[in-house]
Amino acid sequence: MDADEIMCRIFGASLVEFRVASAKANEDHPGQSRLVQDLTCINEYIRRSLLNIYIDTQNSEDNREGCIGPHIVRFDISMHHGLCIVSPDRLSVNSQSSFSTMRANTGVFKGKWMYEVQLGSKGVMQVGWGTAQCKFNQQYGVGDTPNSYAYDGNRVRKWNVTTHKYGESWLTGDIIGCALDMDDGTIDFYRNGKSLGKAFENISMGAGIAYFPTVSLAFTENLTANFGSIPFRYPVEDYEPLQAPPTTQVRQAVLLFQWLSQVIELFEYSKNKSDKQNILLEDKILSSRGFLMCLARSILKHIGPLLTVPYVTDAVFVPFMRTLCNISTDDVTTKSMFSNSHSTRPIICLDLLWAFLEEHEIKMCLESTVLHLLSAFRHVSLLLEYPDQCKSLMLLTKICQHTVTRQHLLQYVLFDRVRFANFVHVKPLDEGGLTDVVEKVWWETNPLDPSIEMNKTNYLYACERIKTAISEVEALQVELLVTLLNNNDGTPKRPASRTIFLRKFKRFVQENLISSRTPLPITLCCFHRLLVAFRILWDTEIGTSPVYIPCRAFYDASINYSGIDRLGGVITHLNKTFKNELLRLLGPNHEVILAMEQQQQQQQSATTTTMHEASNNAYTTAVVASGVRPLADLPVAIPAAIFPRLMNINPPAAGNQGSSMILERFGFFTHTREDRTPIRHGPADPATSLMELLDGIILFYHVAAKKQLAKVASLRDSMSAYVNAIADTKARLKYVERETSPQTKDLDAEAIQRELLRTTDIFNKKLSEQGRHMAWIRAAVYSAEKQAQLAWLLKVVTLTLQTASQQGCMFSFVPDFYLETLSDLCVSLRAHMHPTAPIEDIPDYREMLRNAAEFLCDHFLDPRIVHANSKDVLILTLAGFVSNPLTLEALENVPRESRIKVITNLLKPYENRAWAQSNWVLVRFWQGNGFAFRYDKSPHLSKKVGPKLLQQESISQPIKPCPSAVYQAHVRDILLGNSQATTQFLNSLLNQLNWAFSEFIGMVQEIHNVSSRPERVFIESRQLKICATCFDLAISLLRVLEMISTVAPGVFSDPTQSSSETLLARLCQLLCQVLNRMSSQTSCFQHVVLLEIPDLESVDHFPILAAVIGILLALLEKEMKDFAAKPTIEVPRITRSLLTEPSFQISSLYFVLGDTKLKNTKTKNVKPFSLLNYQEDVTAEEISRITEMIKYLDTCRTLLPDTKLISDDDDTCTICYAFPIAATFKPCNHQTCRTCIDRHLLNTRECFFCKATIDKVEDLSGNTLHDFISEFAVSRVTS
Repeated sequence: MDADEIMCRIFGASLVEFRVASAKANEDHPGQSRLVQDLTCINEYIRRSLLNIYIDTQNSEDNREGCIGPHIVRFDISMHHGLCIVSPDRLSVNSQSSFSTMRANTGVFKGKWMYEVQLGSKGVMQVGWGTAQCKFNQQYGVGDTPNSYAYDGNRVRKWNVTTHKYGESWLTGDIIGCALDMDDGTIDFYRNGKSLGKAFENISMGAGIAYFPTVSLAFTENLTANFGSIPFRYPVEDYEPLQAPPTTQVRQAVLLFQWLSQVIELFEYSKNKSDKQNILLEDKILSSRGFLMCLARSILKHIGPLLTVPYVTDAVFVPFMRTLCNISTDDVTTKSMFSNSHSTRPIICLDLLWAFLEEHEIKMCLESTVLHLLSAFRHVSLLLEYPDQCKSLMLLTKICQHTVTRQHLLQYVLFDRVRFANFVHVKPLDEGGLTDVVEKVWWETNPLDPSIEMNKTNYLYACERIKTAISEVEALQVELLVTLLNNNDGTPKRPASRTIFLRKFKRFVQENLISSRTPLPITLCCFHRLLVAFRILWDTEIGTSPVYIPCRAFYDASINYSGIDRLGGVITHLNKTFKNELLRLLGPNHEVILAMEQQQQQQQSATTTTMHEASNNAYTTAVVASGVRPLADLPVAIPAAIFPRLMNINPPAAGNQGSSMILERFGFFTHTREDRTPIRHGPADPATSLMELLDGIILFYHVAAKKQLAKVASLRDSMSAYVNAIADTKARLKYVERETSPQTKDLDAEAIQRELLRTTDIFNKKLSEQGRHMAWIRAAVYSAEKQAQLAWLLKVVTLTLQTASQQGCMFSFVPDFYLETLSDLCVSLRAHMHPTAPIEDIPDYREMLRNAAEFLCDHFLDPRIVHANSKDVLILTLAGFVSNPLTLEALENVPRESRIKVITNLLKPYENRAWAQSNWVLVRFWQGNGFAFRYDKSPHLSKKVGPKLLQQESISQPIKPCPSAVYQAHVRDILLGNSQATTQFLNSLLNQLNWAFSEFIGMVQEIHNVSSRPERVFIESRQLKICATCFDLAISLLRVLEMISTVAPGVFSDPTQSSSETLLARLCQLLCQVLNRMSSQTSCFQHVVLLEIPDLESVDHFPILAAVIGILLALLEKEMKDFAAKPTIEVPRITRSLLTEPSFQISSLYFVLGDTKLKNTKTKNVKPFSLLNYQEDVTAEEISRITEMIKYLDTCRTLLPDTKLISDDDDTCTICYAFPIAATFKPCNHQTCRTCIDRHLLNTRECFFCKATIDKVEDLSGNTLHDFISEFAVSRVTS
């Protein structure tokens, strides 16, 4: 193909005529070469063609009447109310105040005008028109003043001082058209091209009145306006944009891109031909590609300036690129066409653009292109096939296949100018589209409702249709991510795309860690796509299995964990503590070791500086504090852990502007957030880079994605509530119909029936709406594929933690979020996805849960876990496992050593640690086996009449009982196997019970005193919650004592154990104190229970008295059986201890069965408490056991001698005043009874009275009871 043929192919026949004319004109320059003449001719031809277009369209310049203001229309930052974030082009607004208002810089007073806004959120926003005279503030926005008019799709209202219902509800991504007719005085609004009807008529018009586009946004709401800078998505006939379209530039660009298309086609043709053709130009030989490059330069030098105009990019460049990529504009089934297309034309085009355009031109063009694609992608789809979203993804992926373009977009656009996560989100269909797909709605009913059940097949088929359509979009999104994570484009002079992506993604995750800047639905989609992309890349590049992150990655600085705590504490402390281990594992020349040594040297030199140097350092410190930190100079740069979310700075010069300012960037202060360490050039190490990606995905799930799973689970809970409400309403309706005789006409009954039918219709309508959304959730969130991804990640996290634990002390370096993610994933799979996506569907779910349970058992109270929050997470996760039958089964199936280990740690003394959670776990092992302890919610709550309050956060949350005989047996074995440890544990448990009940009674007394005052007194809700918590703690401790008394009674009854008598006496004393406080009809407890205070619903007789009775029955069971079989005059040991307790009153036991003698007239009308009133919760057998116990104790009381203390005050113990003095302390010689000193010595060796150390305890005869000096000497010899 010669030069003439090439030029004719590109520019057409008109060029031939122009060449003939220009040849005659150039006869005066015979010395020019043919190449120069041809290129000169072409340049002139292009110039003339563009000039002709300019002449033809110059009359269409913006001379339109009725518009006043700048030709470039955007938001006026000099006129705003409230704090806003505005994009660099002044078209996007993000509100940071309670109600922010922005106005455009151009107004209209005549003609028909419109503008569009695309919603970035769906909250409270008012969009419309207002005059320059409108006075706005942070309470009143557009529509709230006389000469302003607005529409709010969140509240579905129109506003002009007063408000009226108008329009329809809007969604994120909707495009709202605001049309103003200044000829007729009307305002209309459009949603996605659909007219919402006439909103306002007879608006104010006349001299001095011009209307400006105005928007008002609530906190964090955001939108992007289009005043005409790009083509309208839904133009309205006869209405003009405020900014005139650049007609001349568009026509010129269309012509230039027609020529460029031919050039690209010839490039592709020449590239595909095996033989290289040359063009003979007189004596010069030039390759055809070289000649084409010359022609491309001539065309592109004119295209470059045009591409800086966003309108041209949207109207010409994007369609041109779609054509090159073979993406049809109309066909919605182009996905297969795109996948089969291997055209190199887009790559050739981008090569030419980067070669011949100025840097600012190509950058502006790419930014406008990505913004256009994002706008189209975020638009709500009306069709299940998601045509617009697919086209945007295809084009963006094709563009990103070009290396230079991909790296530029990663570095400057996809993470800074826009959020890349938006491109990996799949939005639910519009309400109408969802109704078309899910025509028949189904939901679970119990009992089965045939009218609902008949829709199940169609409903599940619709769910499958949705899932199939979504999967195609997801596949395109994964392809985009895999393209962005390319690791083959790194060179010695530039980094790989993967390296750039990982750095940007790390910052993106940190931003979401500090503040939830990304909407939750987007975060969940982003998490799933990234995880799929990782697995594809891992299988392609590495291929090993199973996948886990090696412990070395947590301490060798290969991953930046700035601002993240470790299981063992802060990293600086760990580096110092385990410096020798780090030296052994990393070597002396590793960057971590060098950084530590450099820091140590700096600290040493700092201590020897002079005063002059100190002043210089003070100046340097001030510079650093002001924000200029030489991070790049540090061996391992660590960005600030906490970044300012928003700064409101008012310089003195701007003092008259109010207390608001505008930050002109969505990614504000990005320069302070970026990791400043030099980026490594060349390809990244495949394994290391993918490990860093996986680590970021795990953190991202913990930070954001898990929240969306919990949020959508609430929809299922809401549906369950509506289903129950419908069942209840139908039952009432049947009752009314049954009770109403058809012969008699009862007007009241008919009215009730009508109301019940209306209620049922409302519930059905709401359920149908929720059922359609649930269909979307089943397909997009709770699908089997998504469940499998979470299960796979749980295995990865569990294996990572287990392998790290095998590294000894280096386990301390594991970031704390790994443990939290383990907990999050277990909850998500077990509670959020299940039962919609049954956990049993996971092939090896038992093994998966067992591995997680084994890790929890092995690491409870692990000394390597120092971080306080991590300790809480571990015990709470363990508590979650205990509370569910499925996970409890996993706990019971872990190796015996692990089970013994966790129980041993749970039964450690309750001092110097968070004991309440440990005790709660022990209670769960027992709940379901104790006396009247088969309830999930205390029975007294269901008997209360009145409004049901929301369940407060407390340890008494309703949980279905699932006792564990396996762990009860382990509790028995451990308690009976180590008497010394058992004594310490029970002593601490009794101490905590004494504290909890004493605190509770003290607060109840205060409430009683306050309520008895004649004046009105308010009690703080916080104080009431503390009171209820102490009550719950006391019940939990009592239930653990009941379990111990039942499964291991020997700890209290074995006479061979020296401590059993003391522990038994203490237990009896506490039980008697509780019984006495609860059983008095005139006590402060009874008074407070009768007050029915809202925050004290859980406080009642039943739960605490049932626990006490359970302990007494367990303790006395054997002695009662033996006594019944063989009565004796000798009172058994435990019975004697209970009956001889000075505070024991048999009347307190009669009280639990309602046998009370009311002496106070104030309580005569009060129904006495009795376990007999709880027939559904207390069995007849249990009542019989109580009756037998009381009868048994009455009998034994008659067998005991009179134990009344006959002595004067000098001989009575001054601590308990219940027993005579029987022991003397040495060397201080203070005296108490034997019981008091035995109990006191369980906790401390300091004297009650003088705090002196007790060396020896003697009885009144001088016999040694305790000799601590000899015990200490023996222990030293043995050690």
